[in-house]
Amino acid sequence: QRLGSRGCACIDSMEWGKVISLNTTPSIGSTPLDIEVDDFPPAKTERNLAEGIKSLYQTCQMYDLNLVVGKTSLPAHKVVLASMSTACCEQVRKAVAEFEQGREPREALQSTEQVKTGPEAEAVVPLQATGEALAASPPVYSNQWKPDSPSEGEKAPAPERVSPNKDTSQEKSRPSSRPELVLDIASPEAARALLDMVYGLGREYNITSDEANKDVLRLAKQLDIPSLQELATRYLGEQLSSENAVARLQTCQEFGLDEMYDAIVEEVVMTRDALQLVAANEE
Repeated sequence: QRLGSRGCACIDSMEWGKVISLNTTPSIGSTPLDIEVDDFPPAKTERNLAEGIKSLYQTCQMYDLNLVVGKTSLPAHKVVLASMSTACCEQVRKAVAEFEQGREPREALQSTEQVKTGPEAEAVVPLQATGEALAASPPVYSNQWKPDSPSEGEKAPAPERVSPNKDTSQEKSRPSSRPELVLDIASPEAARALLDMVYGLGREYNITSDEANKDVLRLAKQLDIPSLQELATRYLGEQLSSENAVARLQTCQEFGLDEMYDAIVEEVVMTRDALQLVAANEE
């Protein structure tokens, strides 16, 4: 009653519920508009190259090089070590070249034995045909060895724990199946520290003696790996005492570690009791 006849006519003309298309489309211009999506689906985390190489090392796959320290042989990957520095790459190239030169006479000898004839000839059976596996590399870490899949009804054996102090050396009854990079150091522990850093196996620097740490410094110099030298240099400033201060100062002088030398001297001078003990040391 309030709208009157004119208002009722307007309501009737709207035709409620019916979609009416416009004869002309409104102009919104040609400028692109930004459209933001807030709710992204969760991204799938994929393993990167570093994690993949670390996994290969820990599961003993695709080894193609041995680091040799005395009688201890530690498996590794050529491309990983060669990527650390130019000096590393040259050492790996040299080891591969020596391996190839040594393999040629052995292959020629095998070919000569295979053409033998007569009753005294010995049958030459390829190593793969005998079912005998090539000499396995010694275990370096307990998580490197995975037991074979157990058959039904059998329990999987517990993984063997390998002590870091256990001698993993093996006698070489036949030539190595991989190139060997012989390191000019005395401590296998230093070579393990190198592999720990190269493959990113934990953040701890696992060295148990000052002599092994000096071998790490030698490796860092020989292979030109500054990050390895930094780890060994920090070790000199840790667990410092009046008993080992003089020896560590000598190590700093031997390898040209001037900053660490000054830092140790400053700490000794600032501690009166330590200064007296160090000054009374016969060294």
